[in-house]
Formats: sequence, structure tokens, C-alpha cells
Amino acid sequence: MTSILTNNSALAALQTLRTVGNTMAETQRQVSSGQRVQIAADNAAYWSISTTMRSDAMAVSAVADTLGLGAAKLDVAYAATDSIVDILSEFKARLVAASEAGVDRAKIQQELDQLNAQAESTVKSASFSGVNWLETDAATHLQDMSVFSDRLVTSFVRGAAGDVSVKTAEVDLRRSSMLNVGGGGILQKDILDYYMPLGGMSSDNFYHEGHQDHLFTGPVTFDASETVTFDLTVDESDMSPGNTYLITVDKSVIDAALGTTDGVINTVAQLKLVLEEAFDNAGATPFVTLNGTWTPSPGRFAIESRETSSNEGSSIYLTSLTGPFNKLGLNTASNVDHDNMHPNGVMNFIQPFKLYLDATIEFDISINNAPPTTYTINRAIVDAALGTSDGMINSANDLKTIVDHLTAGIGLDVDVTGNQLAFRLDQTVYPGYGTKATPFRISTFRPDPPFTLRFDLAEVDVTSDAFTVDEYIEGVEHMLREAISSAGTLGALKTRIDMQTAFANTLMDTIDKGIGRLVDADMNEASTRLKALQTQEQLAVQSLSIANTSAESIMQLFR
Repeated sequence: MTSILTNNSALAALQTLRTVGNTMAETQRQVSSGQRVQIAADNAAYWSISTTMRSDAMAVSAVADTLGLGAAKLDVAYAATDSIVDILSEFKARLVAASEAGVDRAKIQQELDQLNAQAESTVKSASFSGVNWLETDAATHLQDMSVFSDRLVTSFVRGAAGDVSVKTAEVDLRRSSMLNVGGGGILQKDILDYYMPLGGMSSDNFYHEGHQDHLFTGPVTFDASETVTFDLTVDESDMSPGNTYLITVDKSVIDAALGTTDGVINTVAQLKLVLEEAFDNAGATPFVTLNGTWTPSPGRFAIESRETSSNEGSSIYLTSLTGPFNKLGLNTASNVDHDNMHPNGVMNFIQPFKLYLDATIEFDISINNAPPTTYTINRAIVDAALGTSDGMINSANDLKTIVDHLTAGIGLDVDVTGNQLAFRLDQTVYPGYGTKATPFRISTFRPDPPFTLRFDLAEVDVTSDAFTVDEYIEGVEHMLREAISSAGTLGALKTRIDMQTAFANTLMDTIDKGIGRLVDADMNEASTRLKALQTQEQLAVQSLSIANTSAESIMQLFR
């Protein structure tokens, strides 16, 4: 059907031309931009990933630039430290020469002064962009600072959860500084006050069953009206109440024990039989015994725990005595009154002191005859235990807190009375007193101050008597070791920065390549497609022209 209102053929040709035009415009945009995904509408997922990665690439590029700055700082600091090592080596050689008899020390001192001036010049010139890691401005002595550092940016990291962070490397200025305003640099003297006063450990490793002794001075006579009673408590301790027995001694008990009828106790041997009878009557015999004492005095007797009760204790206590107990000698003082004996150590805290960063205190502990374990108290332990930052130990309670922190979990119990600290095993962990006590030994606390450098490099003077040449050599050798250690640390960090720089450059190239795979257009494919679309466009135009000729045929009918 031919209509004068609707030309279906022309409309179809026009739609084809419009589609070809849109596709050709998109292809032309890809050819002109080189990108298959240029905006979010092209591919939202790929566009989001590529945009994020471009941002990360910029951050990595910034890190690479920062690494270059850090590498420059390290190069300068390393070169200067290496030069200081050479200067100190020369310095030491001159000091060795000065130790020879008959040499002109004044001339050698002139050389030393020049070497010191060169060292100071080297330190002051070791600056890059206003940063000098060899000449620092801390007002506090470096040995009294727990943290004094600079940081170098090393990498930009995006985590699996999308979180980002900048990683840094620390440069410990306490170890790199040669000269510091407040002192403590490698070429400067140490803190001279390493006094750490602690009393020696008094250890008691002798332990046995609980007992007490008394003196009997018989003979004595009990008549029918005389009765002695007392409570005998066996194996009472801080862990258990013990067993208590009511002991009764009268004429009937004495006669039963001795096979007599007169109530007379003549000797300590007879008294022991009488007490054994009384203990047996009260049911205490399975848990106590009577023996002589270790003292040579005649007439003494001891009441001892057999340690057979169910209590965690080893002790003998006599209480609530009534009647003429003086006749039994129970009113006499004990020469040996041992209850709940256990291995222990006791020491005194003398006065407050500071534990400096490079000083330590060591002690050893052995439990149950195991090889001793050494525990080391350092500045970090002190500050962590006390919640401070100055390393001060002000009291016996402070020291207890530190030891508790350091030995947590091993079963050590520390008690403080005034300025005295007592060390023993925690009975909740290692129950047992007397012969059942767990062996325990604790050594004396050993302060361990480091080598103390007592002069600055600038103070070395072989013409004076302030120090001997050997002392100067020892001190300069210490400086040389510290400088070599610092150079090694800087060198290792320099190697790391160089490796990180190379990796950052490789990473940026890899990121660019990855982005290209997501969004770049295939130019061969795009140009070929563009050529085909141009041909399709020409054909669509011709098709539209043909479709429009049908309308002209209708016009001929009306002529």
C-alpha cells in the first residue's frame, strides 16, 4: 500500500541511517580519544576501577618523588657518617702515637684539634633541604629519650577492604646523631650517673617440717586437782585452717603414760611420753610427734608436724593454755619456732633511682630445681609497668610492680614491708610448706650499666692529666664503634629506599598497563569498524533516497 501520509520505506531507511550515525560517532570518539571506556556510561565497573587506579598511580608517583627526597637525605647522612668513621680512625691512630714515651704530645694535640674541627665541620654540613640527622636539637640528653626519630615515606598501600595508608620507615636519630644540643650524640659524653642502688638478696633455701621447742626443768608433780589444757593446731597456714585438738594433761594421763600412781614427771623423756599419751587421747598422734631439738641444751623437747594432714601447711601452734602449764615447760620461749617454712629471698630497696635507656637490671629465678631463667629489667619494662616515661623507680612498691609485670604467669609472689621486698612462690600455684614446699631460688638483682663515655671528642687533650691516653683510646674506640653501627644502619636503610624506588617505578608502569587493558580501545579494530560504518552510512543515504522516490510517483498521478 502506498500512502501520502506515511512513507514506511523512508522511515526504515532513516532509522538505519540514524543507528549507523550513532555507532559511527561512538567509534569516532574511541578513535580520537584512544579509549574504549571514557565515561561511566561506557562501562561503569571498568570506569570506576580505572579511575581509582589512576588516582593510586598518582599517589605512587608522589611516593616515588618523596623516596627521591628521602634517598638524598640518606645519601648525605651516610656520606657524612662514613667520613666521621675515617676521622675517628685517624684520631685513634694519633692517640696510639701519643702513648709512646718521649713523643711531643703538644704537636699531636694540634693534629687532634684539627681532626675534631674537621669532624664538627662534617657534622654541620651534613644537611639536605634543611634536614640534618647528624646534628640534632633535642634539649634532653639522648640517653634519656625513649623516642627521637624522623620518618621517611616508603610506600602507598591500598588494602583488600579498600582502605589506604602511607607506610614509612623510621630513622632513629638517637643512633645517628653525632652532636646534640642536650648531649648524648656519638661524639659526646654519656650520662655519668648510672647509680642503681639495690640491696643484696638474702636467700633462705633451708626448709623442713613445722615445729617448736620448749624447756622442761623437772621433776614436777601433779596432784588430783591440777589439769593443764591447751589447743594444739596442726598445719594451719594462709592456705588452710589446720586441725585443732584439745589437749588435756592431768594426774591420770601422767600415771597412764608412765605406769605410775604418783603423778610425777622426772625427766624430759618422761614428759614426752606424757604428751604423747595426751596427744593420742585427743586423736592428734597421726599428725604430730615429739622429738629432741637441735640445740645441745638438756631438757628441751620439740613438738613437730608429721605433715600428714589434708591441710596445705606445716606448722604447730599452742593456744588457750590453762592450768599449771609452766610445769610442762610450755611457758618457755622456743629456741626454734618454725612454721610453714618455704624457700624465699629478701632484699632492700635503698633509694629512688632512674633506669636509663641503655642500662639494665638482671636477676635469675629457678623453680623446682629447673635451670635458672634470667629476667631483664630495662627502661621499656619500667615505663610499661609503671605507666610512666621517665624510667624512675621511686619505691619498693614500684620495684614490686615492675617485677610482677616482668614475671607475670610464673607463680612468683612479691610482698613489700616498708623498704623490704620478700620473694617466694605463690601458694595458689605451687602449694606446699615445709618438706612439701617447691624448691625456689632467686638471685641478687644485678645492675648492668653500659660503658660510660666520660668526655666529648672536643675535650680530648693529651697534654692534660684529666684522663690517661689509654682512657682516651678506649673512649674514641667506643665512638668509632657507635659511628660504624650508625653507618651500617643508614646504609641498610639506603638500600631499602633504593629498592623501594625501583619498585615504585615498576608499579606505576604496571598500573598504567592494567588500566590500558580495561579502558583502551583496539585502534586496529576501531579504524576498521569506522571504515565499515562509513560505507554503511553511504548505503543508508542511498536507501533513503530510493525510498523517497515512491512519493514522487504519486505526485505524477495528480498531474
